[in-house]
Amino acid sequence: MEQPSMHLSRPCSAPPDVVYDFLADLGTHLTWAGKQQTSDFRLLSLEAPAGPAGVGTTFTSTGTIPMSSRRWEDRSKVTKAERPNTFEFVTAATARGTRRSMEATYRHRYEIAATPGGSKVSYSMTQLTMSNPLLRLGLPVVRTMTWQLGIPFMAGRGFRNLLAIAEKRATSDRPFSEQASRA
Repeated sequence: MEQPSMHLSRPCSAPPDVVYDFLADLGTHLTWAGKQQTSDFRLLSLEAPAGPAGVGTTFTSTGTIPMSSRRWEDRSKVTKAERPNTFEFVTAATARGTRRSMEATYRHRYEIAATPGGSKVSYSMTQLTMSNPLLRLGLPVVRTMTWQLGIPFMAGRGFRNLLAIAEKRATSDRPFSEQASRA
C-alpha cells in the first residue's frame, strides 16, 4: 500500500539560508506552526534544545487535532540537516483515546532551492506508519480526502506563515538603503 503523503511548494523572496535557519531554530515553530495557526490545528507546546537543530536533535511537542478533543503528543528526531537546502525530521505521534490511542509516524521534509528572486521551498509530509486510526482516517474514502484536501489546507497556513516570517527577516537584515529602494 502506498504511503499517504502531501506536498506543498511555493516561491519565497528570502534566500535559502534564512528559510533554513528558521526551520533549524525549533523555537520558531511555536510561532509559525503554533500561534499563527488556527486554533484547531496548531502546536501548543514544544521542548527542544537551544540553538540550531542538527542531525540527531530530538524534541517533543503537543498539538491540536481538527474536529477532535484529542491532542497529539509528539516525539521528533532530526534526520537530515543540510544547510541551506534540506531539513527533515521524523515524528512519532500519539493521540490518546479513552480506549485506545492512535499512533503514527510521519516524515516532514523541507527542500529549499536558490532562485534568482530568493528561493523555492517545498514541504512534504509522509505517513510512514499508523495504528488505531481515528475513525475518519480508518475509512478509505475519508482518509484519501483528508490527505488530498484537508491536510494540505491545514498545513498550508503554517507553511505560508513560515515563508512570510522568513521574508520579513530577510528584509530586515538588508541594509536600510536596499530596503528603501524596494519600497
